[in-house]
Amino acid sequence: MDLLYSTCLLVCICLPAIANAKLQVSIKEPSGPIVEGSDVILQCLDEGQDMSHVRFQMYHKWLRSWFNIDTTTSFRCWYYSFNVSRDNGELLLRVKQMYKWHAGPYRCVSNGTDGQLISKNITVPLQYLNSISISEPGSVFSRYMRDPRVVRVMRGKDVEVKCCASSSEPPMYQWKRKGNEWIYPNSSLKIVKITLEQGGVYTCTATHPSLPSLTQSKSVLIEVVEEPLSSLQLSDMNLILAIAIPAGVLFLVIIGIITYKCKAKRNEKGMMLLDNQVSKTPIWKGSDSSIPYCVTDSVPLVM
Repeated sequence: MDLLYSTCLLVCICLPAIANAKLQVSIKEPSGPIVEGSDVILQCLDEGQDMSHVRFQMYHKWLRSWFNIDTTTSFRCWYYSFNVSRDNGELLLRVKQMYKWHAGPYRCVSNGTDGQLISKNITVPLQYLNSISISEPGSVFSRYMRDPRVVRVMRGKDVEVKCCASSSEPPMYQWKRKGNEWIYPNSSLKIVKITLEQGGVYTCTATHPSLPSLTQSKSVLIEVVEEPLSSLQLSDMNLILAIAIPAGVLFLVIIGIITYKCKAKRNEKGMMLLDNQVSKTPIWKGSDSSIPYCVTDSVPLVM
């Protein structure tokens, strides 16, 4: 009896897995590494079965739910680069210029006579290398400075700059100096007790380890000076002002709006009081109109 129960339980557990294995989603094009921004074609496969009941789905990470992308839905306008076709019995999903935010996961769902079948999820393995940012350790705003970057350092002091790039795989870094042939294979460049001759333009290059054609470069000018530098460099001050001035203007605008609304509310209350005074103004006998509210009169209403 226990053996029979175990066999039935095993069959019940294995049957959905076997059924789901029939339905698959695969990458039809391109066949090699997929670089971010490339066109991608996904295909649903169901071992030669009828594909009319099969549709593509994508997981929406913000809403945390799956939605159909091969029918007209409210989300279709968000993914205007999608194109679903059912030519020659094939179910294809063409994605133009695929980027990380819509790389998946994807799946295929069938609602045929055998019930609902769901394929395994697939996420398109995009290869990418974003632009480089250069920063100085200890400087909060240095990473966000506009190009070209300039780092000023006093002669005889140590200077260090670091470059960083977001990539699908940890990139390889190297530093070069303009007019020189030396190469320093590291993401950080540190010069101890810098001299006037060591100043110049230094370029950091990041290379994708699997796709050497994916490279990013950024340069920085290291300027060696004789006089001591102030604790707050001009570039940092420019950034602080660029943040503080718009914030101050926005604050003044908000204060102005609040003040205007308060004044409008007070004026509205004043008008209501005036209207009440007008309605209580005494009327003289034989007069067709009321006395203006500005005239003071204690005479009672005469019938």
